[in-house]
This record gives sequence, C-alpha cells and structure tokens, in this order.
Amino acid sequence: MNMEREDKKRDTINRRKFFARGAAATVAASLAPGSILAAGGDKFHPLPESPLPSRPLGSTGARLPLLTFGAAGSWLNYDKDIALKVLSDAIDKGITSIDTAVSYGKGKSEELIGALGPERRKDILIHDKIYTRDKEKWWAQLEAALKRLNTDYVDTLMIHAWSEEDEKKLEAKGGPVELLYRAKEQKLCRWIGVSCHSNSAGLLEFIKRYPLDSIMISLNVATQGYTDDDGEHLDLGLVDKVLPEAVNQGQGVIAMKAFGAGQIAGKYPGFDHATCLRYVLSLPVAGATISMPNFQQLWDNIEIVKNFKPFTKEEMQALREKAHGEIKSSFIEFMRRHTDLA
Repeated sequence: MNMEREDKKRDTINRRKFFARGAAATVAASLAPGSILAAGGDKFHPLPESPLPSRPLGSTGARLPLLTFGAAGSWLNYDKDIALKVLSDAIDKGITSIDTAVSYGKGKSEELIGALGPERRKDILIHDKIYTRDKEKWWAQLEAALKRLNTDYVDTLMIHAWSEEDEKKLEAKGGPVELLYRAKEQKLCRWIGVSCHSNSAGLLEFIKRYPLDSIMISLNVATQGYTDDDGEHLDLGLVDKVLPEAVNQGQGVIAMKAFGAGQIAGKYPGFDHATCLRYVLSLPVAGATISMPNFQQLWDNIEIVKNFKPFTKEEMQALREKAHGEIKSSFIEFMRRHTDLA
C-alpha cells in the first residue's frame, strides 16, 4: 500500500470521527427515535395490503409485495396513457409499492404517478428520493415533488445515491440529513432512508450513526465480497457489510439492480431474469424494485414472485461463484460510470 493511499484512508477515518463528534452527533441526538413522530397519524392512509407474496419493511409496520414498481427507465419513454395503464395494471395486480425520484425524467416520473389521482393514493406506498446536496434547494425540491405527486406526503423519503464523498454537505448543519428528519417530524413522510449504489464501508458507518427506517441498495449475484483496491473507491460489498447491520437494526431493505442494470440478466447463460430475481429475494430483503416498462415484463415478474421459492445456501454460493469472473467484472465496470439519476 503506498503513502498516498494511506493518507487517503487516514483522511476518511478522521472525517468520520469529526461527523460522529460534531454535526452527525448533534442531529442524531436532537432527532433521536423518541423525539421523532411515529409513523401513522390521521394524515396517513391505512397501509395497503397486497395479494402478492409480501414481507415486512423492517420495523415500520408495513408489508411490501416482493416487487416494487421502478418508475424510471424506459417506462418514462411511453406516452402518458400507456405508461399509466401499465402502472394501474401493476397496482391492480398487487404491486402497491412504487419507487421514484425527483431526478427521474426531471420530474416526469412523479408527475405520472400523481396523474393516477387522489382516488388511488390510498392503494399505494410511494418511495421518493431527493439527490441535491444543496441545503438551500433541498426543501424546495421536496415541496415540488409533493406537488407533482399530487399528495401531501410520501411514504418513504430518501437521500438519493448516498456517497461518502458528499458526507460533509449531507451532514452539515441545516443540510439534507437534518432536513430529512424534519420532513418526518412534519409528517411529510412516514419513513426516512437512503439509497446507495456502492461504498458499503461508508454506508455502514452512516447507518450506525443515524436511525433510519429503510435503505435501498444494489444487490445481485455480483455485489458480494468485493472491495476495490486500485484507488477508484468502488466498494460493492453490500451483502457482506450493510445488509446484516440493517437487518439487525430493524431497517427495511429494498434491493435495486437485481438484474445488474442490463449487465447480467439475460446476458449470460444461467442468469436469466427469474434466476437473478430469485437470488435477490433469497436474501433478507423486503423486496426488490424492478423496472417493468411494459405489460409483458410486468406479468413475467409477477409470475416469478407468485412462484418464488428461496435458493438454498448451497445454490446461492454456487451462483456467486459462477458470477465471480467476467460477470462481476462487467457489472463493476458499469457501476464505475453509473449514476442512476436520470
């Protein structure tokens, strides 16, 4: 290990200690679980139930169907009427959990969900994400998101694409982390959390510092046991490090990138969509957010979860070993350039 990398690690450790003593400790103390309003209240609709196989979302009291509708990607390219028909059909069939973000289609995703109308709000759980690190813009983006969604609250509000490089801005006094807790206090959301694509070591420390209700993380056959050693700072060991801690804390975990963002499922023999989704759902997660832009993909995924049986430990290990070479390398290289903000 060279001196430059030693210095980089030392700086990272010192930065974590600073936040633990300073801004992070202050926010965590002032917004400890006892001072945060509990999920529920007259403002929130009763939690919807789904006929699909479901699991608890951590300690929130909610149960999620194994599938969450990923309201992004090519779904946004359809005409409004077609996109809404696909989403409405998904809800009718039991996919009551919907994932979106302020940045998806520059607000188009939220607008489409809002176009469902108030009459369907009671049938769904909305998980929304805000990316900006600018504390002067964060609250305005939340207000705009609620307006586009045609609702006065979301069910889960998350910091989008958490990264260690942004810690200082995220955890600054009056910054996004503090505002996230404030949104929950004001009942603009039931629950709070973060999404994260990589950097499991940094995320692990973050969820130890802050009480969260849920997290959304990249999980697939290529995300176990890998830490980058070449200075590129890409750590995908989310299965090994973050998942056990989140479960231990009672946080709900929603998986993303189950199909490898086009880099795994359907690209390699033995890794079809059913196998990849079954692998992720065999982990201790509440479910997986999947892009289902058309009716056929929607129906195919519903059939997978209806017939779901978990892999054995031996089968899981065999899949990981099979994915260890080219498949894992391909996904890692893709993730180096991926932002998931569009």
